[in-house]
Amino acid sequence: MNDSKIPVRYARALFESAREKEILDDVMKDMIALQEICTLPEFHFLVNTPVIRVSLKSEIMSLALAKGLHELTLSLMDLLIRNGREQYIGGIVRNFIGLYKKHKGIRSATFTTAVAMSKEIKKDVEKVIQETLNHSVELETGLDKDLIGGFVIRIDDLQYDASVANSLKRVKQRLLNQ
Repeated sequence: MNDSKIPVRYARALFESAREKEILDDVMKDMIALQEICTLPEFHFLVNTPVIRVSLKSEIMSLALAKGLHELTLSLMDLLIRNGREQYIGGIVRNFIGLYKKHKGIRSATFTTAVAMSKEIKKDVEKVIQETLNHSVELETGLDKDLIGGFVIRIDDLQYDASVANSLKRVKQRLLNQ
């Protein structure tokens, strides 16, 4: 089986199971927590070390996660470890979050500027995007001093570049083409 298909299939199965049991929001909270855990070096060591026995990995995961995660999420973690697929946890988490956002109609947007935005401006930008798209939006902000001024907004796979750097690049291109 193609390695990229594995996380997608597990994520879809978890999503469907959580939706049927009407615990989708609880499992989403688990996925957000696991997303943070996946960034820890200790987690990477545990997952990627073949020397650690499966039973020990399972016991460590159970002890570390038992109090915070839903029973369905814990059973998935145990299944992944028993099947030797714990290295796919990060991919499963990302895919599940994507399925959840799609199901809830939440779109992702990134707003990059040359200077930091205040919280008020971020809220205003988020509101304008939500009204324009008529969708809930999860807005992330970025900082890129190379933009000089203006902004770059990316919504899902679409991008609009209203930066000074891009404007200067277009002017330069026009001058070179004449």
